[in-house]
Amino acid sequence: MKLATPEDQGFLSELFNEIRSVEFAPLGLPQLALEQLLGMQFRAQQSGYAAQFPQAVDRILWSGKTRIGRMLVDESANGIHLVDIAFLAAYRGQGRGTQLLQGLRVRALQAGLPLRLSVRFGNPAERLYARQGFVRTGGDGIYVTMELREPGAIDEVANLESHLVTEMAENVEQGYTGAYFRTWIGRTVKARGLEGVAVDLAVDDVKAMQAPIGGPAVDVGDSFVIYFRGPVSPALPTACADLTPLDGEDMSIFLVPIACDAGGMKYEAIFNRMTPRV
Repeated sequence: MKLATPEDQGFLSELFNEIRSVEFAPLGLPQLALEQLLGMQFRAQQSGYAAQFPQAVDRILWSGKTRIGRMLVDESANGIHLVDIAFLAAYRGQGRGTQLLQGLRVRALQAGLPLRLSVRFGNPAERLYARQGFVRTGGDGIYVTMELREPGAIDEVANLESHLVTEMAENVEQGYTGAYFRTWIGRTVKARGLEGVAVDLAVDDVKAMQAPIGGPAVDVGDSFVIYFRGPVSPALPTACADLTPLDGEDMSIFLVPIACDAGGMKYEAIFNRMTPRV
Protein backbone atom coordinates (compact mmCIF):
# COMPACT_ATOMS: atom_id res chain seq x y z
CA MET A 1 0.00 0.00 0.00
CA LYS A 2 1.44 3.38 -1.03
CA LEU A 3 0.22 6.95 -1.06
CA ALA A 4 -1.41 7.86 -4.37
CA THR A 5 0.48 10.20 -6.69
CA PRO A 6 -0.53 12.00 -9.90
CA GLU A 7 1.00 9.06 -11.80
CA ASP A 8 -1.74 6.83 -10.36
CA GLN A 9 -4.59 8.73 -12.01
CA GLY A 10 -4.57 6.43 -15.02
CA PHE A 11 -4.96 3.39 -12.79
CA LEU A 12 -7.73 5.00 -10.75
CA SER A 13 -9.59 5.75 -13.96
CA GLU A 14 -9.12 2.15 -15.12
CA LEU A 15 -10.38 0.85 -11.77
CA PHE A 16 -13.42 3.12 -11.89
CA ASN A 17 -14.22 2.08 -15.46
CA GLU A 18 -14.02 -1.63 -14.64
CA ILE A 19 -16.41 -1.27 -11.72
CA ARG A 20 -18.92 1.15 -13.21
CA SER A 21 -19.05 -0.06 -16.83
CA VAL A 22 -21.20 -2.98 -15.67
CA GLU A 23 -23.89 -0.53 -14.55
CA PHE A 24 -24.05 1.13 -17.97
CA ALA A 25 -23.93 -2.08 -20.01
CA PRO A 26 -27.77 -2.30 -20.30
CA LEU A 27 -27.77 1.06 -22.12
CA GLY A 28 -26.06 -0.50 -25.12
CA LEU A 29 -23.97 2.60 -25.76
CA PRO A 30 -21.32 2.65 -28.50
CA GLN A 31 -17.85 2.15 -27.06
CA LEU A 32 -16.79 5.76 -27.63
CA ALA A 33 -19.92 7.11 -25.95
CA LEU A 34 -19.46 4.72 -23.03
CA GLU A 35 -15.86 5.84 -22.56
CA GLN A 36 -16.90 9.50 -22.62
CA LEU A 37 -19.66 8.86 -20.07
CA LEU A 38 -17.33 6.94 -17.75
CA GLY A 39 -14.70 9.65 -18.03
CA MET A 40 -17.25 12.28 -17.06
CA GLN A 41 -18.46 10.17 -14.13
CA PHE A 42 -14.89 9.54 -12.94
CA ARG A 43 -14.05 13.24 -12.94
CA ALA A 44 -17.26 13.99 -11.06
CA GLN A 45 -16.39 11.38 -8.45
CA GLN A 46 -12.89 12.78 -7.97
CA SER A 47 -14.21 16.32 -7.62
CA GLY A 48 -16.91 15.20 -5.19
CA TYR A 49 -14.43 13.37 -2.98
CA ALA A 50 -12.07 16.37 -2.99
CA ALA A 51 -14.86 18.76 -2.03
CA GLN A 52 -16.42 16.60 0.69
CA PHE A 53 -13.23 15.10 2.12
CA PRO A 54 -10.39 17.53 1.34
CA GLN A 55 -8.07 15.99 3.95
CA ALA A 56 -8.69 12.35 2.97
CA VAL A 57 -5.64 10.16 2.39
CA ASP A 58 -5.66 8.20 -0.86
CA ARG A 59 -3.63 4.98 -0.96
CA ILE A 60 -2.98 2.63 -3.84
CA LEU A 61 -3.11 -1.09 -3.00
CA TRP A 62 -0.42 -3.27 -4.56
CA SER A 63 0.29 -6.95 -5.07
CA GLY A 64 4.00 -7.15 -5.72
CA LYS A 65 4.62 -4.64 -8.50
CA THR A 66 0.99 -4.55 -9.68
CA ARG A 67 -1.61 -1.97 -8.69
CA ILE A 68 -4.75 -3.81 -7.60
CA GLY A 69 -6.97 -1.29 -5.83
CA ARG A 70 -7.36 1.89 -3.81
CA MET A 71 -8.44 2.92 -0.31
CA LEU A 72 -9.49 6.48 0.48
CA VAL A 73 -9.83 7.31 4.19
CA ASP A 74 -10.72 10.56 5.92
CA GLU A 75 -9.76 10.87 9.59
CA SER A 76 -10.68 13.83 11.76
CA ALA A 77 -11.56 14.60 15.37
CA ASN A 78 -15.15 13.60 14.52
CA GLY A 79 -14.37 10.09 13.29
CA ILE A 80 -12.80 7.87 10.66
CA HIS A 81 -14.62 7.65 7.33
CA LEU A 82 -13.87 4.97 4.76
CA VAL A 83 -14.69 7.03 1.70
CA ASP A 84 -13.85 4.41 -0.93
CA ILE A 85 -12.27 0.99 -1.18
CA ALA A 86 -12.12 -0.94 -4.45
CA PHE A 87 -10.18 -3.74 -6.10
CA LEU A 88 -9.74 -4.89 -9.65
CA ALA A 89 -11.99 -7.88 -10.35
CA ALA A 90 -9.12 -10.38 -10.39
CA TYR A 91 -8.21 -9.49 -6.80
CA ARG A 92 -11.65 -9.49 -5.16
CA GLY A 93 -12.99 -12.18 -2.84
CA GLN A 94 -9.54 -12.98 -1.41
CA GLY A 95 -9.92 -11.42 2.03
CA ARG A 96 -7.93 -8.27 1.31
CA GLY A 97 -10.87 -5.91 1.86
CA THR A 98 -11.83 -7.63 5.10
CA GLN A 99 -8.27 -7.32 6.37
CA LEU A 100 -8.10 -3.60 5.60
CA LEU A 101 -11.51 -3.03 7.21
CA GLN A 102 -10.34 -4.88 10.31
CA GLY A 103 -7.32 -2.60 10.45
CA LEU A 104 -9.56 0.47 10.41
CA ARG A 105 -11.67 -1.04 13.17
CA VAL A 106 -8.56 -1.45 15.33
CA ARG A 107 -7.51 2.12 14.55
CA ALA A 108 -10.98 3.42 15.52
CA LEU A 109 -10.87 1.48 18.79
CA GLN A 110 -7.45 2.84 19.70
CA ALA A 111 -8.41 6.43 18.86
CA GLY A 112 -11.86 6.19 20.47
CA LEU A 113 -13.46 7.40 17.23
CA PRO A 114 -16.57 6.24 15.36
CA LEU A 115 -15.94 4.39 12.11
CA ARG A 116 -18.20 5.28 9.20
CA LEU A 117 -18.41 4.42 5.52
CA SER A 118 -20.50 4.90 2.41
CA VAL A 119 -21.57 2.28 -0.10
CA ARG A 120 -23.62 2.56 -3.29
CA PHE A 121 -27.19 1.29 -3.12
CA GLY A 122 -27.30 -2.31 -4.31
CA ASN A 123 -23.57 -2.94 -3.81
CA PRO A 124 -23.11 -6.50 -2.42
CA ALA A 125 -20.37 -5.10 -0.16
CA GLU A 126 -23.12 -3.78 2.13
CA ARG A 127 -23.73 -7.36 3.32
CA LEU A 128 -20.03 -7.66 4.22
CA TYR A 129 -20.18 -4.43 6.22
CA ALA A 130 -23.34 -5.58 8.00
CA ARG A 131 -21.61 -8.81 9.05
CA GLN A 132 -18.80 -6.71 10.48
CA GLY A 133 -21.24 -4.82 12.72
CA PHE A 134 -22.10 -1.77 10.56
CA VAL A 135 -25.67 -0.49 10.48
CA ARG A 136 -27.40 1.93 8.10
CA THR A 137 -27.53 5.50 9.33
CA GLY A 138 -28.87 7.25 6.23
CA GLY A 139 -28.61 7.65 2.49
CA ASP A 140 -28.98 10.14 -0.34
CA GLY A 141 -30.57 7.94 -2.98
CA ILE A 142 -27.19 6.97 -4.43
CA TYR A 143 -25.15 6.01 -1.38
CA VAL A 144 -25.99 4.32 1.91
CA THR A 145 -24.16 5.65 4.97
CA MET A 146 -23.20 3.12 7.65
CA GLU A 147 -21.54 3.23 11.04
CA LEU A 148 -19.97 0.60 13.25
CA ARG A 149 -22.44 0.29 16.12
CA GLU A 150 -22.45 -3.32 17.36
CA PRO A 151 -20.48 -3.30 20.65
CA GLY A 152 -19.06 -6.77 20.15
CA ALA A 153 -17.70 -5.86 16.74
CA ILE A 154 -15.07 -3.62 18.35
CA ASP A 155 -14.77 -5.25 21.77
CA GLU A 156 -13.66 -8.50 20.18
CA VAL A 157 -10.41 -6.86 19.12
CA ALA A 158 -9.39 -6.53 22.77
CA ASN A 159 -11.14 -9.57 24.25
CA LEU A 160 -10.61 -12.45 21.85
CA GLU A 161 -8.91 -15.47 23.45
CA SER A 162 -6.39 -17.27 21.28
CA HIS A 163 -4.88 -20.71 21.54
CA LEU A 164 -1.34 -21.61 20.52
CA VAL A 165 -0.83 -23.47 17.26
CA THR A 166 2.31 -25.61 17.63
CA GLU A 167 2.61 -27.21 14.20
CA MET A 168 4.19 -25.21 11.40
CA ALA A 169 2.43 -25.55 8.08
CA GLU A 170 4.69 -26.90 5.36
CA ASN A 171 4.72 -26.57 1.60
CA VAL A 172 1.86 -24.11 1.43
CA GLU A 173 1.19 -21.55 -1.29
CA GLN A 174 1.82 -17.89 -0.54
CA GLY A 175 -1.38 -16.16 0.44
CA TYR A 176 -3.23 -14.44 3.28
CA THR A 177 -3.84 -17.67 5.17
CA GLY A 178 -2.92 -18.88 8.64
CA ALA A 179 -1.21 -21.91 7.14
CA TYR A 180 1.11 -19.75 5.09
CA PHE A 181 1.95 -17.26 7.83
CA ARG A 182 2.82 -20.09 10.22
CA THR A 183 5.72 -20.85 7.92
CA TRP A 184 7.07 -17.41 8.93
CA ILE A 185 7.42 -18.26 12.63
CA GLY A 186 11.02 -17.88 13.73
CA ARG A 187 11.97 -16.05 10.54
CA THR A 188 12.69 -12.40 9.77
CA VAL A 189 10.90 -10.37 7.10
CA LYS A 190 11.63 -6.98 5.63
CA ALA A 191 8.96 -4.36 6.37
CA ARG A 192 8.53 -0.98 4.67
CA GLY A 193 6.08 1.62 5.97
CA LEU A 194 4.21 4.30 4.04
CA GLU A 195 6.81 6.95 4.81
CA GLY A 196 9.67 4.79 3.58
CA VAL A 197 10.74 3.51 7.01
CA ALA A 198 12.32 0.07 6.61
CA VAL A 199 12.90 -2.39 9.45
CA ASP A 200 13.48 -6.11 9.97
CA LEU A 201 10.65 -7.82 11.85
CA ALA A 202 11.01 -11.17 13.58
CA VAL A 203 7.86 -13.28 13.44
CA ASP A 204 7.30 -14.53 17.00
CA ASP A 205 4.01 -16.38 16.69
CA VAL A 206 0.77 -16.96 14.80
CA LYS A 207 -2.20 -17.72 17.04
CA ALA A 208 -5.55 -19.01 15.90
CA MET A 209 -8.54 -17.00 17.12
CA GLN A 210 -11.45 -18.55 19.01
CA ALA A 211 -15.06 -17.43 19.03
CA PRO A 212 -15.89 -14.96 21.82
CA ILE A 213 -17.12 -16.77 24.94
CA GLY A 214 -20.80 -16.17 25.56
CA GLY A 215 -21.26 -14.38 22.25
CA PRO A 216 -23.39 -15.30 19.25
CA ALA A 217 -22.63 -18.50 17.37
CA VAL A 218 -20.03 -17.87 14.69
CA ASP A 219 -17.92 -19.81 12.24
CA VAL A 220 -14.35 -18.91 13.12
CA GLY A 221 -12.97 -19.68 9.68
CA ASP A 222 -9.30 -18.97 9.07
CA SER A 223 -9.00 -16.28 11.78
CA PHE A 224 -5.64 -15.63 13.37
CA VAL A 225 -3.24 -13.05 14.80
CA ILE A 226 0.41 -12.63 13.77
CA TYR A 227 2.87 -11.30 16.35
CA PHE A 228 6.03 -9.48 15.23
CA ARG A 229 9.01 -7.96 17.02
CA GLY A 230 11.28 -5.22 15.73
CA PRO A 231 13.65 -2.47 16.89
CA VAL A 232 12.42 0.32 19.15
CA SER A 233 13.70 2.86 16.63
CA PRO A 234 12.77 3.34 13.91
CA ALA A 235 9.25 2.15 14.65
CA LEU A 236 6.39 1.58 12.25
CA PRO A 237 3.08 3.43 12.83
CA THR A 238 -0.37 1.89 12.92
CA ALA A 239 -0.83 1.46 9.18
CA CYS A 240 -0.30 -0.93 6.31
CA ALA A 241 3.27 -1.96 5.57
CA ASP A 242 4.74 -3.98 2.74
CA LEU A 243 6.34 -7.15 4.09
CA THR A 244 8.77 -9.12 1.95
CA PRO A 245 9.39 -12.78 2.83
CA LEU A 246 12.67 -14.34 1.77
CA ASP A 247 11.04 -16.58 -0.81
CA GLY A 248 7.98 -14.66 -1.96
CA GLU A 249 6.40 -11.45 -3.20
CA ASP A 250 5.53 -8.35 -1.16
CA MET A 251 2.43 -8.62 0.99
CA SER A 252 0.56 -5.56 2.31
CA ILE A 253 -0.36 -6.16 5.96
CA PHE A 254 -1.94 -3.82 8.53
CA LEU A 255 0.43 -3.65 11.51
CA VAL A 256 -0.46 -2.33 14.96
CA PRO A 257 2.26 -1.56 17.55
CA ILE A 258 1.05 -3.06 20.84
CA ALA A 259 3.97 -2.87 23.31
CA CYS A 260 7.56 -1.78 23.80
CA ASP A 261 9.96 -3.49 26.19
CA ALA A 262 13.57 -4.59 26.46
CA GLY A 263 13.00 -7.00 23.59
CA GLY A 264 12.01 -4.19 21.21
CA MET A 265 8.77 -2.95 19.65
CA LYS A 266 6.00 -5.52 19.37
CA TYR A 267 3.36 -5.53 16.63
CA GLU A 268 0.31 -7.56 15.73
CA ALA A 269 -1.71 -8.14 12.56
CA ILE A 270 -5.29 -9.39 12.97
CA PHE A 271 -7.05 -11.48 10.34
CA ASN A 272 -10.63 -11.79 11.63
CA ARG A 273 -12.76 -13.87 9.27
CA MET A 274 -15.51 -14.87 11.68
CA THR A 275 -19.02 -14.92 10.26
CA PRO A 276 -22.38 -15.44 11.98
CA ARG A 277 -23.51 -19.04 11.95
CA VAL A 278 -26.86 -19.49 10.24
